[in-house]
Amino acid sequence: MEAVRTSIALLIVVIAGVIPNSAHAFPDGAPWGAANPAVEQNCAACHFGNEPVLDSAVLSLDGLPVMPTAGETYALTITFDHPDIVIAGFQLIATAGEESAGTFTTSGDSMEFIGASIRSVVPTTERGRAAWQINWRAPDTLNGPIEFFLAAAAANNDGSPFGDTIHFQLYRLPQRYP
Repeated sequence: MEAVRTSIALLIVVIAGVIPNSAHAFPDGAPWGAANPAVEQNCAACHFGNEPVLDSAVLSLDGLPVMPTAGETYALTITFDHPDIVIAGFQLIATAGEESAGTFTTSGDSMEFIGASIRSVVPTTERGRAAWQINWRAPDTLNGPIEFFLAAAAANNDGSPFGDTIHFQLYRLPQRYP
């Protein structure tokens, strides 16, 4: 009986040690590329407890052109409206096939960007709604479809990865250019 108690106590210590570390597995933000739900290390791999929402109706990317102009900069707004949001964050990547497509920029220090990838690094705390303003500069050469993979976390702010919901959305710009 003592061996069982010791085993249970050890299991509790291990679980208690793992849970807080899971929540902070990526203290500098999600891995670049995690907004694509098709990759193994996507946002839902670290935020779980709820099924991820593909093609989420509560996540939008406004300001994308119908037909982008090479080298043109577009002001974009990411909006995430969901009653379960206590805190929220996002990641967005732009690709053309296997290549990055354009570059993202923003002002302020609540987001960071590398080329065609941008993510929030300071969660927004407006309950039920989050919005971010960013800029996207189209590639200098447009020779195929451009896909924008957007992911946002509706997190419950309990310091663990449990009970969070990841929402994904994909936007495609046309395949052919004049």
